[in-house]
Amino acid sequence: MKPILKALLRTILSSICWMSLAAQVGEFEAAVDVGAPKVKGSSAYDEASQTYTLKGGGYNIWFNHDEFHFLHRKIKGDFLLSAHFQLIGNEGGNGHRKTGWMIRESTDHDAVSINTCLHGDGLAVLQWRLMRGAYMRDPQEEIFFPKSYLGEAILQLERVGKTITMRIAHPGEPLEEMGSVTLPELKDEVLIGPYDLAHDPDGLQEARIWNVRISTPVPPDWHPNRLVKTVSHAGVILGSKLETVEVSTGKRRVLLEDDGRLASPTFGQDGRQILFLKAGRPHVISAAGGAPQPSSAMGSTNEPNSTGPYRYFSDSRSGTHQIWRSRIDGSEARQLTFDLDHARSVHPSPDGQSLAYLAYPHDTNPKTPPAFQRVTLKVVPVAGGAPRTLAYLFGGAGSLESPCWSPDGTHIVFVSHSEKR
Repeated sequence: MKPILKALLRTILSSICWMSLAAQVGEFEAAVDVGAPKVKGSSAYDEASQTYTLKGGGYNIWFNHDEFHFLHRKIKGDFLLSAHFQLIGNEGGNGHRKTGWMIRESTDHDAVSINTCLHGDGLAVLQWRLMRGAYMRDPQEEIFFPKSYLGEAILQLERVGKTITMRIAHPGEPLEEMGSVTLPELKDEVLIGPYDLAHDPDGLQEARIWNVRISTPVPPDWHPNRLVKTVSHAGVILGSKLETVEVSTGKRRVLLEDDGRLASPTFGQDGRQILFLKAGRPHVISAAGGAPQPSSAMGSTNEPNSTGPYRYFSDSRSGTHQIWRSRIDGSEARQLTFDLDHARSVHPSPDGQSLAYLAYPHDTNPKTPPAFQRVTLKVVPVAGGAPRTLAYLFGGAGSLESPCWSPDGTHIVFVSHSEKR
């Protein structure tokens, strides 16, 4: 074959390889190997389980040269990233093999970046590179968390202006703030997404990522140490996701995305359908997903939250909204939760043994349940005990207003909010 034809063939094959690597994967725009690692990586998305699988080579993300596999999309302005991460197999691999969320100004090997790092040995770190081509400094450009996170962990990364905040949790636990860093020169438009690397030039590491949520926050409208509201949310409309979560595992599934407002979801009596409000009008969708349809029926949003001789409700008589129990006639009132955060939208399970509710941050306005907050969906035993976190979401008012349990008690339905990108 003539040299010019060989060169042309190499160019075509290279373009085909790049196209296959850069194709859409789930809700991300491209998958790339940054820094030309010796062992090539890959990204895949399973639509049925809504789970991502990344395989990454590369020696590290450190000094002034990074090598790793990156699944990313462009995003502009403030955002809130949440997902469950787990390194799979390779127990004999390097202890600093890692996965997590990454913010990056470009796919250049020495780009400005901020990374949440879940390591194979359980170490959790937030690290960053302030300027392109600069060396990451140890420990000046790292924040370490004292807890160990072997196996599955929930990682959250939030951008507000030029400040990036990392939060982390073991499954079932509330998110803990790990630390923040401010990058004064960070671009408004950046790349965000999960990454994976082996920390070994000759190795390959697999990571599994699920419950991936990319949300657009809005400015807070209230602060406990201010006398007036700073921003009004009146008229704010963000996109919505109609979701279910499996109570035993915490695995979430998006059934419907919409540019407008979805609210007040509830299961039908047989559990096969979900009723909800779309733009204020009743609709119905299969619990397995599919196309929504207008409906003439809608579950009541004012059903009493009672089971047996008791009713369950949220009350702020102690100063913070907590879950209370009383007799149907209001007698024998007893406080059930004693939490830092506000507990609202309480719903007993079909068997009467558990309560589902939304926990709002302690510094939100206690007078009314606000929308567009970092809230958590929790369950707590009626008989007493610590609450367990099922889902971390951007939502609030409208997310859990109606009876939310499936008839068999295995799933909960709710609405989360974000701008649809």
